[in-house]
Amino acid sequence: MKKFVVFLFGIFITLNFVACGTTASAIDTTVDMTPRLISSATSMSSTAVVEAVRSAIVGISASLNYGTSIGSGVAVADGGYVLTNHHVISGANSIKLYYADKDVGGASLIWSDSSLDLAIIKSEKNMPYLATSPLSEVGVGDDVLAVGTPISLQFQHSVTKGIVSALNRTLEIQSINGYTTYMQNLIQHDASINAGNSGGPLINTTGKIIGINSLKASDAEGIGFAIPIETAINVISRVIPNNDFEQVYLGVFACDAELAKFKEQTDLDNGVFVVDIAKDSPISNADLKIGDVITSINSQDIKNMLDFRKVLYSLDKGDKVEIKYYQNGEAKSTTIVAN
Repeated sequence: MKKFVVFLFGIFITLNFVACGTTASAIDTTVDMTPRLISSATSMSSTAVVEAVRSAIVGISASLNYGTSIGSGVAVADGGYVLTNHHVISGANSIKLYYADKDVGGASLIWSDSSLDLAIIKSEKNMPYLATSPLSEVGVGDDVLAVGTPISLQFQHSVTKGIVSALNRTLEIQSINGYTTYMQNLIQHDASINAGNSGGPLINTTGKIIGINSLKASDAEGIGFAIPIETAINVISRVIPNNDFEQVYLGVFACDAELAKFKEQTDLDNGVFVVDIAKDSPISNADLKIGDVITSINSQDIKNMLDFRKVLYSLDKGDKVEIKYYQNGEAKSTTIVAN
């Protein structure tokens, strides 16, 4: 597979940098910040979508030991729960949110996962929140809007428009530590995004979130990538009751079977290909081996890593997990206990 050259564009560190608009000004009372679900059953013009959703979107300033990280976020549930990228708030000593009405407030970290590059923070101020749309309702060619804070807080709530260019993209990424990782099942689009757009929503014509902007190609124009909102939906629903979420641990590291087939590691198109198994993990005691392809968990079909994560985030510690898989062309099954 050709290696994509991409960069994590939301990690924007401001050192000795002064941006206009970083201090709070008079509250804009024309912006309705009443906590409520913002949702529409029908398509709207771009202007109407922006007007509807802007109160649910925030600029983010995360104070780090070596500077400030500027990013974006979007409220996804009542109570001020804001979804953003992990890399926007990673290592933050404090987090400030810049609301659409020009108010400024604090936020606390609730949950974060570096492997998904997603995080949930809780705003000290309740605010409107947006509905979400599953990937099954997203089509190549659909109009989309990206809303965020490119470059600096001076440009918060900037809007760009584009279309969905492709679905289910996999990117091979070289980390700063030299490790190669994969981001899978991404939405590719051509709405212009820049440093600071990280964590901001990719929105459809009904004002629903379809993804969270996270990456763009470093050597091309009009190639941006968003994490499907489905990746976080189960986490969001489980975080809210306790302001916390503890992910279960199975101990399997995998990638889409489609990617493994491209590398001639399997003949299967659907499922997740087992790349590694952690020692002394729940799954290490089963018969699964590196090179196997998992196709079902608890009777739910697993076609790719998106399906795998959705099921994983629905589990609790102690749950029995029935796994169906293929090993050397033979269908097998095993049951483990989630840890």
